[in-house]
Amino acid sequence: MTDIAKAVDRADPDELVRLADGLADSREWAKVEDLRERCREAVERGRQLWGVAHWCTYRIAHGAPPELAAAQLSEPRSTLLPGPVTEILGVRHTWADLAEHLPASPERSVVAHERGIRGESIPAGEVDPSVVEIPINPEPWEGPYAPVEYGPGGGTFDPPELPSMEAVDLDAAEPMEDEAADALFDLSKSWLAESAGRAETRCVEGSVRGAIGSFGLKRARLAEVPAGVAMSWMAWLGASGGAYGTRKGGAAGRASAWWTLAVLTGLDEQWPDFEGLAEAAAELNWYVWNDLAPDTGWVVRLAVEDPLDGLAWALMAVDAR
Repeated sequence: MTDIAKAVDRADPDELVRLADGLADSREWAKVEDLRERCREAVERGRQLWGVAHWCTYRIAHGAPPELAAAQLSEPRSTLLPGPVTEILGVRHTWADLAEHLPASPERSVVAHERGIRGESIPAGEVDPSVVEIPINPEPWEGPYAPVEYGPGGGTFDPPELPSMEAVDLDAAEPMEDEAADALFDLSKSWLAESAGRAETRCVEGSVRGAIGSFGLKRARLAEVPAGVAMSWMAWLGASGGAYGTRKGGAAGRASAWWTLAVLTGLDEQWPDFEGLAEAAAELNWYVWNDLAPDTGWVVRLAVEDPLDGLAWALMAVDAR
């Protein structure tokens, strides 16, 4: 019996994760695959080793040569991975290295968008544009998007940086139902459905101070930001599973931010025709804000004001860490 077989037979997950890490660090990929398959077989015998099997998939996608890493797209999707394989590949490998190994599938397009977020130019015609219906590379007015890192120990998904904010008095305003407020709320669905998060959105007639004040607050800290920074916050929220949910990935988050922007600007009926979207985004006033209490856990507070139509929206999403 091999050392791997003996370790699986002992069914100690901690020992097996250490074994997987050691094999991956020494780039013994065939043995990592062998360990994964033996863990899967052990599950059929009642051993709870699914987590180890998925960790093997992560280590292969993270560090193996592009051909083997790309093959992990065919592995079962798992909430136990730090992030989607499409994003892991997009962070860890270039499109030039991956392209010949990726099948003609929706996942191929998603990987291309992950690489596009990171500045790599993807040749026209190499992906299906109907899978993710936005430009592969960020437009000049977008971002910068928050960096994502995948290391041997897992993923790091820090939020965008917050600017300095000024304390302001808020106005009393009556919230009303609105499609754009619903679109903002939808960005946080994973936090609510899969984690311990809560979220609220408001739409009011008037200013951003009224929109934030409609949460029942009298004062808040507030800072105006460019549209691109607001996009980075919407994308970060849409990409995230919160503290405990399943991460959707940067490409999914950025696509959600584009759709929310289209709804906010009234251009959603033209989707996916983006002419005028950048100009419309610049006509809105964008803000980040804070309720004067220290932020803990995962927090997004965003507000936007349409001075032409006299409307304003505010989003508050919070999840425990």
